[in-house]
Amino acid sequence: MWLSAVAGAYTEPADIAAVKAADEAFYTALSGRDLAAMKAVWADKPYTINIGPRSRAINVGSDAVAKYWGGAFDFFSQISVTKAGAHIQTNGSLAWVTGIESATLQPKAGGNPLKFETFVTHVFERHGDRWLLVLHHAQMIPN
Repeated sequence: MWLSAVAGAYTEPADIAAVKAADEAFYTALSGRDLAAMKAVWADKPYTINIGPRSRAINVGSDAVAKYWGGAFDFFSQISVTKAGAHIQTNGSLAWVTGIESATLQPKAGGNPLKFETFVTHVFERHGDRWLLVLHHAQMIPN
């Protein structure tokens, strides 16, 4: 379910739809373990930030973010992540999306898959007619 409800705020429906599509492109790239598609979702800026649920450091800058995702795609043979309860808001140049992710990750080394939920925040920046990711922060929800 996608919501854009903030009391007293108005957001253009076309912006909400475009941000939703950009957010969905992130999950398509993630679940497809597609590094080229993942890079296409992100702004190529020195200030992009990625903090994954298993991160031990804050990845800052396009190169660090791409390296993080390349490592994740190399480590896991299967990744399935979906988002629920998403809330989208934008001011026309920035957009933020919050929700809850459900993840199942299968390490290539075998063993049981990792299953968990996270609170997630995405921040997108408008670049021309595209919305590009500048921040991904996922925090595991304790059991």
